Amino acid sequence: MNRVMCVQLPVTAGGEVIMSSARLHLRHRRRLTLTIIAILLAPFLASALDAFGIDVIPEAQAATGCKLNGPGTPDWGRSVIARNLSEDNGFGIFGEEEWHDEIIDGGDIRSLTRSFHTSLNLQNDSAIGLQINMTTGYRYTFCITLHPEANSPYANPPLADVYLLQDLDFSSYRNDYRSRNDDSGARDFLASLPVYWQGAILWHPFRDVHAYEGQNEFEFAVSLDHAEESWAIWDSAGTPRWMYLMIDGYDNIRDYDTPAPNRNFTAEVTVMVEERFALPNWTVSIVCCSVLLGMLVAPFILHSRYMKAGLTTEAETADLMPLLEQAPENPAQQQPDQQQPAAPQQGLPPPS
Repeated sequence: MNRVMCVQLPVTAGGEVIMSSARLHLRHRRRLTLTIIAILLAPFLASALDAFGIDVIPEAQAATGCKLNGPGTPDWGRSVIARNLSEDNGFGIFGEEEWHDEIIDGGDIRSLTRSFHTSLNLQNDSAIGLQINMTTGYRYTFCITLHPEANSPYANPPLADVYLLQDLDFSSYRNDYRSRNDDSGARDFLASLPVYWQGAILWHPFRDVHAYEGQNEFEFAVSLDHAEESWAIWDSAGTPRWMYLMIDGYDNIRDYDTPAPNRNFTAEVTVMVEERFALPNWTVSIVCCSVLLGMLVAPFILHSRYMKAGLTTEAETADLMPLLEQAPENPAQQQPDQQQPAAPQQGLPPPS
C-alpha cells in the first residue's frame, strides 16, 4: 500500500522562498528611503563631479564666444550707466567733498535682462566702468578685450585689471583713485596694515573672487542666488545694490594689481545675459538638516529593529515537497515485552 505524505522541509538552497507581506513592506520602505536620500544628496554629488571636471549641468551658451546675434546696443541711462573716474575731481581718501550724482544714484536703474556690446576709451592712470542692476534668474557673462588706441606706437594691447564691485566697495574704490597722488602718507599706511584689517577698511571685489589682474582678455560669469539689496530701519522696501564693472588703468592699493600702462587704450565690452534656473536657497537648509537628522535618527532605528528581531510571529513558508513512503508488505508482529532467554549451551550452567 502506497501512501503520499506532505512534509514541510526547512528552507534550503534549492527551495524557492515566498516572502511574507511584512518582508515585502520592509523592502518597499527601504527603496523609498534610498530614493529620498539620493534626491537630497544630488546637489552634493553634482558638486563633487564638477570638481573632477564632469559637467552634470551644461554651461550656458553665453560662456562660449561672447558674440551677439544682433547689434545689442546698451540701454544707456536706464539699465546701463557709464562711470568714468577721470572726471571725478574729489579730494583725498579723507577729503570732505563727496561725489554725488542725484540723477544717477538717486534714480532707479532697470534690471539688466538684455545682452549688449559697447566700446570704452580708457585714459592712462584712470578707470572706467559700467553701472548695472543685476537680478536673480539670469546668468551674466562678461567679456572684455583690450586694444591699443588708434595710431598708437604700441602693437601689443596693454595689461589692465578688471573688478566687479558693489555700491559700498565702489565708494572705497573711488576714494582709492582719488588718493593715488596723495602725499599725506595715508595710502601707504593703509597698504601696510595687516590683511584682516584691510578686509574691513579697504575695498574688495564682489564675493572676494571677481578680481582679474594683469591681463588683456577677460571672461567670467556671475549668477545671483538672491537679490542684492540693502535695508534700513525706516525703509519698507530694500534698496538695490548696484554692480560696477570697472576696468582699471591705474596703480590701485591692491598688492597684485597692474600699474598704469602709460598709454591710452580701448576696451571692447560684451555682456551676455541669459535666463537660468536656480534652486531656491531653502533647499540647502533642507539638505543639510536632513543629513544631520538622518545621522541622529539612524542609530535609534537600527536599535529598535534589532530589539524587535525574532519577536515576530510570522514565519516564512516554503514549498511543500511530496515524500513517498511505502509501507512494509509484512506488518511487524507484536513483539513481546521481554525477550525469551537464549537456550543454554552444553557444558555451561543455566543462568541463575
